[in-house]
Amino acid sequence: MNIFLAVICVLMFSFTAPLTRLASLAMPAESIILLRIIGAGLVCGVFVISDKWLPPKKAWPGIIATALGTVIGFNSLMAYGLREVPAGHAAVALAALPLATSIYSILRDRLNPGVKFWFFSLAGTLLSFGFFFILNVEKLLLGDLLLFLSVLSAAFGYVEGGRSGRIYGGARTMSWAVLITLPVCILLSLVHFNKAPLELSELGIGVGLSLLYLGFVSQSLGMFLWFKVLAIGPMEKIALVQLLQPFLTLLIAIIVLGENVRPLTWLIASLVALCVIGSNREKQMIR
Repeated sequence: MNIFLAVICVLMFSFTAPLTRLASLAMPAESIILLRIIGAGLVCGVFVISDKWLPPKKAWPGIIATALGTVIGFNSLMAYGLREVPAGHAAVALAALPLATSIYSILRDRLNPGVKFWFFSLAGTLLSFGFFFILNVEKLLLGDLLLFLSVLSAAFGYVEGGRSGRIYGGARTMSWAVLITLPVCILLSLVHFNKAPLELSELGIGVGLSLLYLGFVSQSLGMFLWFKVLAIGPMEKIALVQLLQPFLTLLIAIIVLGENVRPLTWLIASLVALCVIGSNREKQMIR
């Protein structure tokens, strides 16, 4: 059942990059970042009020780490990155997310998975990063590097949020992670939208629905379920389910944005997926 829920989560998250790209074509990245967090804040605020749970002191390090990784870091880096490059590039970056999550989880828990694990991990990372370098060095610096950093940020937030979710619950961890960023986002939005007013009538239905999805699903409801899945684990099997995300993201980018995905993109995503399978098999053997 937990694997099935993981598949649902991955399907939800597969829409994130294409919809972020769609919104970025119509508005500044700052607008997307702020509206996404504020939208998620509405959902998280309702949950916190109904839950009536206040985090103890021991919970705050995990909540703050989750906020830095999955709310601020991933959100911002992905939005700025997708201003410069197509969503197909994000799909290849996301192909490395299971590896990054697994590597950070091992380092965090001070495990020793063996030489083969590190071989597959290094190969997968080089393939993912090398894909961006082969395309265009200038674009790498502008967009693809930001996508690569967004993956590292997400891996950090996923592991810390998953660890906290085991103790306090995934929805609680994610809700408070969003809420502690909300006051600053509201203040920044007052300044930002005063300087660059947002004309909702000019955005179109597609962009409006994209923003709603990013706030209510990608940053809140989907994350509630995802941290619950991570808390139940095991993380190595959940990482394998994440292999679906780059391919689903590519398909959605083709359907929603009409992007022309090069054969090299599919090939690199597949090779990275094989590296994830190899690295996680070695991790399971060690355990």
